[in-house]
Amino acid sequence: MRHLKWTALSAALAACALVNVPAADAQSRVEITPFVGYYIASDLYSSYGGSVAPTSVGLDNSVMYGGRLTASNERGGIEFAYTRSGSDVNLDRTLSGQPRSKVGRLDIDSYDLNFIGYQRTSNPRMFPFGSIGFGWSQTHPEIDSEFLDVASAQPEGKTLFNFNFAIGLKYEMSPKLSTRIEGRWRVTDTNITTDSGVWCDPYGYCYGYASSWYNSGELIFGLSYAIR
Repeated sequence: MRHLKWTALSAALAACALVNVPAADAQSRVEITPFVGYYIASDLYSSYGGSVAPTSVGLDNSVMYGGRLTASNERGGIEFAYTRSGSDVNLDRTLSGQPRSKVGRLDIDSYDLNFIGYQRTSNPRMFPFGSIGFGWSQTHPEIDSEFLDVASAQPEGKTLFNFNFAIGLKYEMSPKLSTRIEGRWRVTDTNITTDSGVWCDPYGYCYGYASSWYNSGELIFGLSYAIR
């Protein structure tokens, strides 16, 4: 999996080289963009071992929010982004002895460096765009007390590499104010083998990451304000 990480990093650096940074013949601007969105989650853990069929442990879809600082011109640009998502963690089905499907909660802080390319259209206010980026995610897991035995501690949070790509549309409502709508796909390296246990509950079931790469989607609406 390590070579995939470096492949993603190389792709992001190549995108950086292709992006036209603000130049003298194109008007440059710096924008801040607070946003809200819809987080589309997937399976995170799977149980393993024992004589019963395994169950998957997934995150719920949820609301997300964050902000971006973007330096660009009409051709493209570069931005730093912060994203906060938080989801309940639920079993696909409860196993023998387990009291309920809700296992806990996972909050994620993601920090990204994204490279944007704009496509000109016949409408001078409308800018379709694509972007690619990379960064890191800090996880904050919390398992409910019913799923922790006396000897078990809460699983530790991790700092994980991720990369993302997106398509979207920016529309300038005024010289200072724009709306921005985008769909983003994020891939996070869980940095652990799938057969390694993350925690074992008091009912005799242990859980490991369902995949060494965790995939999630983001549907985002933002309001951009040009500060320069």
